[in-house]
Amino acid sequence: MRMSSPEKNYDLDNDGFCFLPTIFSKEDSESARSGLWNIINGEYATGRQPERRFWETGDDPRKIIKIDKPHLCNDAVWSLVTNNNFGRALAEATRAKKIQVWHSQVVWKPQSIGNSGNAGWHRDAQYWPFWGEDGLFTAWIALSNVSLSSGPVRFVPGSNHWGALEGLDFFDKDLVGQDKILEKYHGGAEIVSGNLKIGEVSIHSSLTYHSSQANLDKKPRVGMVVHFCTDSAERIVIKGDNEHYLDQLKDPSITPIIYRE
Repeated sequence: MRMSSPEKNYDLDNDGFCFLPTIFSKEDSESARSGLWNIINGEYATGRQPERRFWETGDDPRKIIKIDKPHLCNDAVWSLVTNNNFGRALAEATRAKKIQVWHSQVVWKPQSIGNSGNAGWHRDAQYWPFWGEDGLFTAWIALSNVSLSSGPVRFVPGSNHWGALEGLDFFDKDLVGQDKILEKYHGGAEIVSGNLKIGEVSIHSSLTYHSSQANLDKKPRVGMVVHFCTDSAERIVIKGDNEHYLDQLKDPSITPIIYRE
């Protein structure tokens, strides 16, 4: 596999990801970051709890801290996610008439020990059985400067056109083993690191394979993940635990529409 940096322009349709100019001011980014830190420590200023916590106060501080729907818990984080310029930029990049935030996550990656900061190769669609394949994207907002040494999100250009690959999973920290799977099916694939400055944003398709490595810096790598759907997204009827999960799309206090043509 060949490593590259995001110096060239990447196309969302052809490559499966792209990088946007700075959207958020340093002030707004730092305010949201402060709000996320409060949420991590169990402080919910709005009185609303996050959907799910994958890290609790007292857990290993070197593990990746991941919390679902933090935008419900803090006004500064809500303002970040619902920013008008953000919604307009997402619509322009995806050529959409509507942008709706249906999920969010804070991913706070402290300095890693060993493979503690690894996130395995995956595509988001493999975890979303209630959605079709069209009109589903993820925006990644940098709330700290993200360099190659801090464990940025890495993308494989064109992987949004691949079929599903068995054995790849976000929760598998064995990136050496996962790299072998990529080599087996797509040897020589290019890997692009999403090195971003604070306030910058990347977008990737739900079908694009991506991962991240350890954070070797002393400062945490902080990202706000915003999963959004466009007017071309189609809900799939399923049975089981997540049968009614997308019913929340009817509640704008949970899943705000941040752009409409």
